[in-house]
Amino acid sequence: MRYIGNKTKLLRFIASYLDDLDLHGGRALDAFAGTTAVARLLKARGFAVDTCDIMSLSYVFQRAYVVADEYPRFRGLAEDSDLRAAKLTPEFRSHVESRFGGQGDLFGGIANLQPLEETLVYLDSYLEPRSSFIDVNFAASESPAEGQRMYFSRRNAQQIDAIRHKLQDWRAADLVTDDEFFILLAALLEAADSVANTAGVYAAFVKAWQSNAVKPLRLSVPDLVVGTGLSCVAHRGDVVDLVGDLGHLDLLYLDPPYNTRQYSAYYHVPELIAEGWFGAKLPTLRGKTGLIKDSHKKSQWSTRAGCGPAVEQLLEAVDATHVLLSYNNEGIIPEREIDRCFRHYGVASTYRRVGKEYKRYRADRDSEARQYSGDHVTEYLYYVRLR
Repeated sequence: MRYIGNKTKLLRFIASYLDDLDLHGGRALDAFAGTTAVARLLKARGFAVDTCDIMSLSYVFQRAYVVADEYPRFRGLAEDSDLRAAKLTPEFRSHVESRFGGQGDLFGGIANLQPLEETLVYLDSYLEPRSSFIDVNFAASESPAEGQRMYFSRRNAQQIDAIRHKLQDWRAADLVTDDEFFILLAALLEAADSVANTAGVYAAFVKAWQSNAVKPLRLSVPDLVVGTGLSCVAHRGDVVDLVGDLGHLDLLYLDPPYNTRQYSAYYHVPELIAEGWFGAKLPTLRGKTGLIKDSHKKSQWSTRAGCGPAVEQLLEAVDATHVLLSYNNEGIIPEREIDRCFRHYGVASTYRRVGKEYKRYRADRDSEARQYSGDHVTEYLYYVRLR
């Protein structure tokens, strides 16, 4: 999923630094998990990982990509008569083969992917389109009327609605386990993002249809870290409130927001898909982009007044041996504040900083309203061993 701050392109840099520190296992906390790129790396290195984030969409990825330790078998779905009927149609097997034939080679033959592949094909190709919350509030026709939110084509929005309702029905009927539910929901979030008519964030939609937005929505097999036997736990909330109850950690990994953008406003549409709209009262939307009221998801880490004190609160509360902070040269936490906190709470002689330049993530092009300072930024890793 396109996500500001995603560390996928920096995983080799982070892994190399962990090698330098000789950190290859134990218990770790990824305190700002996001799309879980680093948490997956830590799990693959032998860490039992706790993950945390205030966003519900991140919690879905945490459950799917970090907590789950095997590919789903979907034994409970044998009771779904519509799925059984679809699988008996002559074209179903060829449909699965055309989509995923040879996919097992990409995943190293570590699991039987057939139940997941069949379920994904059923969800995105055999469900009747459904006009529900996403279609009503975030979709537009080919020739949109004034005021329509052009986040998704009507066809893709109705697919998203149909799939999200089916997942909710399966979970309510106990036809899928928690792991199976979150793996499928993660696949839906990623597929929806791939056809979203945005420049990468949902603070605005593009006012003409992009090529990706008119393609049909298709679910992909998630690349899970499985078979580790590690006990990993996902948490939703503010890490400062959580960390005092976690006990000892071998590694605390920090990747806080770099700027004052609140993620709850930049990713409100996938957040709504993650949470669903199945309570007694539908979410209330406001404005041209359909924002939701979510003051509980406003992070002090995305405020200039709050980010520095938050670092100090966290380091004071945590019981950890090693602390590793990812931050870039444009971040709102002053360098002197990071330096002071790490030296104060850690063994000063172990404190160090290394940097790597990389290409900037751009959600849009330069304009009068938005001017990027350059095409590259420098990612820094700050390390200290705590007292």
